[in-house]
Formats: sequence, C-alpha cells, structure tokens
Amino acid sequence: MKILITGNMGYIGPLVVNQLRSSRPDATLVGLDLGFFANCLTNSTILPECNIDIQYFHDVRNVTEEQLDGVDAIVHLAAISNDPMGNTFEEVTLQVNYQAGIDLAKKAKRKGAKSFVFASSCSMYGSADDAAKTEDSPLNPLTAYARSKVLSEKAYRDIADENFTVTCLRFSTACGMSPRLRLDYYSFLTKLESNERRYFWTYLFWL
Repeated sequence: MKILITGNMGYIGPLVVNQLRSSRPDATLVGLDLGFFANCLTNSTILPECNIDIQYFHDVRNVTEEQLDGVDAIVHLAAISNDPMGNTFEEVTLQVNYQAGIDLAKKAKRKGAKSFVFASSCSMYGSADDAAKTEDSPLNPLTAYARSKVLSEKAYRDIADENFTVTCLRFSTACGMSPRLRLDYYSFLTKLESNERRYFWTYLFWL
C-alpha cells in the first residue's frame, strides 16, 4: 500500500506518520509539504521525516498526477490552520484549504486511489453550547478556516462514490506535544481608546 500524507511536516503530521508506520509497517509513506515549519523541532533526536519513504517539498495547490502514481490512500492534513491568518488572507485560505483539496481528491480518484481522509474541524459548528453535536447538527462557520471546511465537505460528498471513499473527521482543537510543536506568534496591534490613552494588545496563539 502507498499512502500520501499532505502537511506531514506540520503539528499533527509527524504523529500521523508515526501511527501509520506502526500500524502499516509495509506501506510506502509519501509526505508532501512546503516545509514552512521545518525548523519547529521539539526534543526530536531525528527528523520526523525519517519515517517517510518519499518526501516532496511542494505546494499542495499544485500536486502533479505523477506524484500520485500508485497512491492507494491520502491523508489530507495540509491547510492554513489558524483564524487570524485565515481571516487576513481569506482568498488564499480558500485556495489552500478548499480548492486545493478538491483538486487533489479529483486527481487521486482519476489515478486510481481508493480512500481519501480529510482533516475537517468541529469549528464548522460555530460557538458551542451545552449540547453535544452530531453530523446532523446545524453548521454555523464563523471564520474563513471554518467556512473552508464546510465548503470542502460539501464538495467531497459529490466526489465520493463506491470506488472512492472519502472520510471527513471533524477534529476539535489539537493540543499537546508533537515532534513539530508550533508556537506561532502573531502580533496584532489592537488599538483601544480609553481615557485618551492607547493600549496595544499582543496575542499569543498556540497552534
């Protein structure tokens, strides 16, 4: 079996690769990632990519059909994954999180892949209340990131058929240790007027 993992060099990717290497030791694991966070190593004695058989440093928006040769399954993690960046660059977020994934699924299907696993998000539900959510609960995406997940799931439903299984996993916010723990720091200067004084707040986002 040959499995392609997009976004394998992100926060979640190395852990997914480790699990696949353990559960499917004979599989050929292929990583595809631009490597923006390649320097984010956390107590790793070796590069997490050493568990990958083939590593492509490539934009997920331009995956070639040659890169999909022989691929049986895809785990699609690659995304712009934080709300401040997504809201600031909404068009690019939709290109990466929505359109690129749909194009990838269509290409993979044409190349004979049988399974596509999509990292969706429970942010699709919007603000939480005390009731548990189900797949049939109303959706209320509040951010560009969440909207990209809603659009993606709808499109994947049309691509899936008896020969091409699409699984959408609505994860909650990820936390905890990873070989590539990301501590992204964004300085958003929010001007607050109070008693003729200006206050600037800096937000620290853990992703």
